[in-house]
Amino acid sequence: MNYTQAQLKYRLAIAAGALLFTGALISTVFSTLKMLHWRLDSYTTAAATINRPIKNFMFTVYENTRPLDWFWDNSPTPDFIRLSNPPHWKFLVIYLLIFIGAALFTWGRTLMRKVEAVEPLIQARLNAPAEEGVAVMTLQQLEESTPVEAVPSFFSQVRVLCVLPVGIGAVYLGVLWVLGIL
Repeated sequence: MNYTQAQLKYRLAIAAGALLFTGALISTVFSTLKMLHWRLDSYTTAAATINRPIKNFMFTVYENTRPLDWFWDNSPTPDFIRLSNPPHWKFLVIYLLIFIGAALFTWGRTLMRKVEAVEPLIQARLNAPAEEGVAVMTLQQLEESTPVEAVPSFFSQVRVLCVLPVGIGAVYLGVLWVLGIL
């Protein structure tokens, strides 16, 4: 891949990764808040006392995030009791999109560093005095002819794509279990 192609790839990867990560993270947080709102029990006075600040916090977040109403309306509410529920599976897909976005962003940043390492070489070749018998190349010709070192594949990020979702999911379920929601 040449310099120009690498620039396009890293810019698209960073933009797509940031967009996926941000959207999926917002949706996951709102889904969790919606689940907490519907699943927190207030059957006893002790439970009502403990749950009141949590519900007040959720109401405050809901009232202060009006520009994000689309996420509130379309974020699926997970149900960890009835796992066959379709909104639960939608929640899991959106949760995994967080890590796919992070991996895509990381891959784009790695490629960006490789491109930045090539930029001084292009500038040096552009500013070098012309030798006799050698054609002088323009900046565009240099960018199209300069190869960029290959980066590891997007799917080689096992830590971000496999280990991290399982670890964070285990902590998430542990917190819900401690709160008595599961």
